[in-house]
Amino acid sequence: MLRWWRRRVARRAALVAGLSTVGAGVVLGYCLEAAEVVRLPWGLALACIAAAAIVSGLSTALIVDWVVSARLRRLGAFLQQAETGDFLARLPPLGEDEVAEAADGINRVLAKLTTLRVSVIDQGRELAATQEELRLHEALAAKSAELEQRLRERRMLFEILRTSSSTTELDEVLGAITERVQESLHMRETALLMLEGEDKLVVRSAHGFADAKAVLGLTIARGQGIAGEVARAGHAIVVRDVAAEPDYLAFWGHAPREGSFAAFPITYRGRMLGILGVTRPASEPLVEPEVKLLDALADQAALSIRNAQLFAELRELSTHDELTKLANRRLLATRLANELDRARRFDLPVSVLLLDIDHFKLLNDRCGHPVGDSALERVARLLEGAVRRVDTVARVGGEEFVVVLPSTDAEEAAKVGEKLRAAIAGCADMPGIEGQPGGRLTMSVGVAQFDEQADADGDGLLARSDEALYAAKRRGRDRVVIWEAPAPPSAPVAEAP
Repeated sequence: MLRWWRRRVARRAALVAGLSTVGAGVVLGYCLEAAEVVRLPWGLALACIAAAAIVSGLSTALIVDWVVSARLRRLGAFLQQAETGDFLARLPPLGEDEVAEAADGINRVLAKLTTLRVSVIDQGRELAATQEELRLHEALAAKSAELEQRLRERRMLFEILRTSSSTTELDEVLGAITERVQESLHMRETALLMLEGEDKLVVRSAHGFADAKAVLGLTIARGQGIAGEVARAGHAIVVRDVAAEPDYLAFWGHAPREGSFAAFPITYRGRMLGILGVTRPASEPLVEPEVKLLDALADQAALSIRNAQLFAELRELSTHDELTKLANRRLLATRLANELDRARRFDLPVSVLLLDIDHFKLLNDRCGHPVGDSALERVARLLEGAVRRVDTVARVGGEEFVVVLPSTDAEEAAKVGEKLRAAIAGCADMPGIEGQPGGRLTMSVGVAQFDEQADADGDGLLARSDEALYAAKRRGRDRVVIWEAPAPPSAPVAEAP
C-alpha cells in the first residue's frame, strides 16, 4: 500500500484544481443566479464566468509555483554548484514530498562522491608512497651495486699492493702488478715500461702476449708512440679504436692492431717512474669506470715500485761505494770469500791487485776535494772498462782499489795490473793532472796470488798484496810488483876457535 504522502504533490495539485473548480462553480452559480435575478445579459454572465476561470487558473499557478517550482529552482542552482566540484555542500531539508526526497537523494550521492573522492585521494597518496618506495628501492639497489663495485675495486687494489709489497725485488713487483691487472680486469695484453735515464722507456714486465719474452727489453723514447707521449705529457691516454690511430705501435707488432688501448703514467711525487699499458679486444672495449680504476691503480703501483727502488738503492749503498759506485769492502769480502771457496773446490788460481794512486794527497791539496773526487770517479770507470765481467773492482780506501781476478795466476795478474797502470797514466783528460809529477796521474800496483797454505782467508791474501804495493812505492811508484816471500834469514857464521 502506497503511503499517502508519497503522492502529496499530485494531491496538492488536484486539491488546488478542485478548489479552483469549486470556486469557479460557485462563481458561475452566483453569476447564473444573478443573471436570473438581475436578469444580466448572457454576455456579461459569460464574462463573469471567464473571469472566474482566470482567477482560478492564476491561483492554481501561484500555488503550484509556491509548492514545487521554487524548490526545484533551488535544487537546480545547487546542482550547478555541485558541477563546479563542490561536493562538500548539502541541501537543507525541503519538506517531505518528492522534491525533498530528490534533495535527500542528491545529498546521499554527494556524500558518496565525497567518500569516493577521499578514497581516491588516499589511494593516490598510497600510490605516490609506493612509487617513492620503489624509487628508493631502485636507488638503493643501484647504490648497493655501486658499493659492491667499489669494494671489488678496493679489494683488487689491496691485492695488488699486498702482492707487490710481499717482495722487495723490483722485477718481482712489476710482474705481480701486471699479472694481477691482467687477471682481475680481463685485459688482453698488459705491460709495464720503466723510465731509464731521462728519455728511454724499457719494457720490464709483460703478460698476455703470444711471446712475452720477445717484448721484454724493447725500448721507446719519450714522446714516441702513445706510451711515449704519456711519459712526455704526464697524463693518461685512452684510444677506443687503435685501428684508426696511426701513432699506436702495437707493442712493436707483438699485439693485434684492433680493439682499445690505454696508457697510464706511474708517477711518484711528480717524478715519472714508468708507464702502465693495457689492451682490450674490440668485443670488450675499455669503459670509463675501468679507466678510472686503472688510473688509481697506477698511483698505487707507484708506491710499490718506488719502495722496491728505494730498497734496491739502499742495498746498493750498503754494498757499493757512494762516490765511484764500485763494490765496497763488504761486497769485496763476500765475493773474495766465494772465489776462494771456488778455488779450493776446483783447484783454480785466484789473484788480487791492490792499486794506490800516487801523490793523490798532492792533487787534493792543490785542486781541492771536488777535483779529487772527479779523478777518483774517472779512475773507477777506467778500471771497470779494462777488466772482465767476472772480475770484481772495489774501492777500499781514499785512493786505494782492489781487483779480484778469478782463474788468474800471479804472472797473468801482473799483466792485467800493467794494463791498468798504463791506462791510468795515459789518460790525458784526467782531472787535476796538470800539477802532478810528470804531468800525469800514476798508480802503484801490488800483486798477490792465493796460497792455500799461507792464506787462511781473504785477509791474508789482501795483506800480501799490500806488502807488494808498498814494495812498488819504495821502488819509485808507477809500477807493478808481485809479492815475493821474504828470504829466510842466513845462518850466523861460526867464529874460528
